[in-house]
Amino acid sequence: MAENIKSYKNLLKVFAELRKYGIITNDFITGWSDEILSSEKTSEYEFIEISTTNSTHDLITLLDRNSQNADMEIVCRAILGILYHLLNTKSLEFKKALKIICEISYEERLTKDEQYLLYGFSEYSMYDLDGPYEGFRLFKEDLIKLLKIYQSFTLSNYNEWQIKNEILRHELDKELDRIKWNYPY
Repeated sequence: MAENIKSYKNLLKVFAELRKYGIITNDFITGWSDEILSSEKTSEYEFIEISTTNSTHDLITLLDRNSQNADMEIVCRAILGILYHLLNTKSLEFKKALKIICEISYEERLTKDEQYLLYGFSEYSMYDLDGPYEGFRLFKEDLIKLLKIYQSFTLSNYNEWQIKNEILRHELDKELDRIKWNYPY
């Protein structure tokens, strides 16, 4: 039985957003599609389209078209988890992460506390966060503490995102209260 492209709608939306910001490459996405194609006897045409697309614009268009009904709560939390891992490994600069965090802060499917904290942190994107100031070091540490809430979301466990999101919902208020308690921004 061939895989249905719609069963990957959340992952495809994450791919689209991460690609728009240059965090993942076309090759990464087409490689994923190639894996799906090689594991199936027959597959939907959309996988072939993704696999053979060379243009970034066309690839993002395909990803967006096939992820129209994505669960944005899961998508945003998955992106935050991925940002956490990238920042921890120093594979992503803070300014780029803050731009994405600002965009995510407007997502109405997130809780008001999530939106408030994410927006507050994103306000620092105008500063030179590589400066020697103690305040910037503390800011980065506090941001990592917030993003750590989402650490269970990775690109490699996308098939578990729904379950991880349900678990997180039960713990979220407590975790965010801990962050808000020390939130100086």
